[in-house]
Amino acid sequence: MNTSRYLPWLANSLFLAGLTVGALGLHPENQDTGAAAAGFFIAIAALPAVIAWLLGRNQRVTDAQLSTAHRVGYQQALEHVARGLLDQPTAPPNPGERLPGEQAAGNVIQLRPSTDDRSERKAL
Repeated sequence: MNTSRYLPWLANSLFLAGLTVGALGLHPENQDTGAAAAGFFIAIAALPAVIAWLLGRNQRVTDAQLSTAHRVGYQQALEHVARGLLDQPTAPPNPGERLPGEQAAGNVIQLRPSTDDRSERKAL
């Protein structure tokens, strides 16, 4: 059984019925009947179905939306190529001045100099 056809109608009608009963229960003449609590409980119980329906509806993509997204992405890529935004700069940036004694740039720059005279630690 496909519930996607019945879920929007069931979720929305249950949610609106719960809100209606809850609002009618707030009237001063109906406050002792507990209709407000029952109506709001029904409305809150219908919220997961409403959320599931809205998530399912928002995740469906039509062929027209998909082709529009591809076309817009392709046009943006062509615009970037035309403006030269995808080209790499010809000269690397200037690294700046180093202080005397600093390590030359390489793959690894040590933040703390290593010491070879490490004594073995023992627990007390």
